[in-house]
Amino acid sequence: MGDTKRGRERQGQKKREQLREQEVERTLTASDDPPDPQEDEIEFGE
Repeated sequence: MGDTKRGRERQGQKKREQLREQEVERTLTASDDPPDPQEDEIEFGE
């Protein structure tokens, strides 16, 4: 079967849905607290 515009559109729509679902999942599982800074990451302009 050949490549059709409709098939490409459906694939693109499915990709967008998957990306949206992944973003929502990341947002829901993300912590509200920022990560603690590591001591070696802190610089005071030395």
